[in-house]
Amino acid sequence: MSLFEKIIGSLNDKREWKAMEARAETLPSDYHNAYKAMQKYLWNTGGMVDWQETKLVFTHIIDLLEEAAANGKRVKEVTGNDTAAFCDELVMDTKSWRDKERQKLNDSIK
Repeated sequence: MSLFEKIIGSLNDKREWKAMEARAETLPSDYHNAYKAMQKYLWNTGGMVDWQETKLVFTHIIDLLEEAAANGKRVKEVTGNDTAAFCDELVMDTKSWRDKERQKLNDSIK
């Protein structure tokens, strides 16, 4: 990947992130607060490494919250009582920073 592609990719990623966050801002306050709390939890528990996976997870959360708001459902009706477990389930198959560091360590030992 050339430097130009890295810069353009980065600019596109930033644009996509801002659009996603703007979409989340339009959620009713209870749903937006839930989104931000889930987002914080996901970042604090290892986060995702790949931008495409990260975008997919957060977009999925926004989709679910938009649908819940439109149907008059409370957030916990979507996530269940254990919102952390709900978030953990969403990222179960994604590669985390911990996974990346484990791989680096294993590769460095001959």
